[in-house]
Amino acid sequence: MDNPLLVHRMRALVAVLVCGSALFQIHAVDTSGRVVVSRTGWVLALVVATYTAAGLATATAAYTLFQRRPERAKLWSNIATAFAIVVILGFSSGWFLGLAVDDTL
Repeated sequence: MDNPLLVHRMRALVAVLVCGSALFQIHAVDTSGRVVVSRTGWVLALVVATYTAAGLATATAAYTLFQRRPERAKLWSNIATAFAIVVILGFSSGWFLGLAVDDTL
């Protein structure tokens, strides 16, 4: 591969796309008005942690794009990927906690 930075920049871009997709789905469920459980305690903490991780993943991915040294780009793309994994886990946990749209309404 000619450009060693390309792999790390693409990983950062994928992390941002995953986070953006999860946040869009969370927003769609929130605005539907048909959430199965209300936001209290653990549920609110889960939503806040997911949104925070998505913001941090986006920030670290943007920082990855400005790196010129491959080892620094690798570090920051790994961090962006880790935050994206937290977003995926938070989003998946939300479905298990009943934050899905109730289709029976």
